[in-house]
Amino acid sequence: MKNTEITSREIINRCIEFNEPPRIGLDFLTPPIGGKVWTFTDFGHVGYIEDTEFHQSQEGENEWGIVYETFDPTGSNFGQPKGNPLGGGWHLLKSYNWPDFSKPARYAHFGASVNQLHGQGKYVYGNIQPLMMNALSLRGMENWLMDHFASPDELGIILDRFVEINLKIVDEYGKAGFDGVITWDDMGVNDRGFVSPAIFRQIYLPRYKKIIDAIHERGMHFIHHCCGWVREYMDMFVEGGWDVLQLDQPNLMGIDWLAENYGGKLCFWNPVDIQTTMPKGNFDAIEDEAHHQVWAFGRYGGGFMVKAYQQPTAVGITTDAAEMQFQAFNKYANYPIVPYNRDSKS
Repeated sequence: MKNTEITSREIINRCIEFNEPPRIGLDFLTPPIGGKVWTFTDFGHVGYIEDTEFHQSQEGENEWGIVYETFDPTGSNFGQPKGNPLGGGWHLLKSYNWPDFSKPARYAHFGASVNQLHGQGKYVYGNIQPLMMNALSLRGMENWLMDHFASPDELGIILDRFVEINLKIVDEYGKAGFDGVITWDDMGVNDRGFVSPAIFRQIYLPRYKKIIDAIHERGMHFIHHCCGWVREYMDMFVEGGWDVLQLDQPNLMGIDWLAENYGGKLCFWNPVDIQTTMPKGNFDAIEDEAHHQVWAFGRYGGGFMVKAYQQPTAVGITTDAAEMQFQAFNKYANYPIVPYNRDSKS
């Protein structure tokens, strides 16, 4: 699994840039499943810290004033927002206390952390604020959906503030020598995106592109975790400069459809599908899909990496299923990739 002649960092760079890596990228690190952990990863995540002056007014509240509720006893699932600071009306925006991302203390650990991980050969990435999910959480789902039509100017104010914050974070990541920047921004449900393609192009694409341009100017990659059926946004992802798309449900839009239309244009960073395949725990199905993804996405001189799902118990992934996934992806990890033929599997 490990390659002694090339670092994980170089392997991931080559995967993302379609530059002939010796194997696909691997990230199996998750919270324990049934007491077992898988520790191998090519990646290292480092993030800014919460404002040290923030104090919760109630359990589950974060520094944005959003209150989250979770029923996952392991704590690996951050939950759903049940309190929306701007949900009561736009008049609340005038007194809303925005988190302060100018404080150096948030980033003071970056240098040492990045140097340590780079010393271990890891590809280092950090997170920024999502545009859709943060706006949705501040306003509440129903309000947020209506805002695109009823209050686009006010919605634009908060989105521009997120962009401003993200540009500050990106600048700190660039100065510290990070390799990539990720946002966790779900954009759809199982059969459609949250907003029309026209609205996405008008409201979200230019703001994301401003952030992505800043990321690229600092020599980093842009990584987007996205749940939901977002076929109608995919061309805009390519147009806007997305580098990596991290999908936990690749079967939702179709592995072959994604590969035929976007293979070689976007690098994919996926587990075996957490909705249709992993919870069933069938080894043959898990191995088949692992091989399918490696071949479909990775046959462009790079373009595929593995990311084990980070909330495994929340979706019923067992220890055995996680081990099956680990074995299956490692079986097909190395280049030259073994061609996949569905007919030969039947």
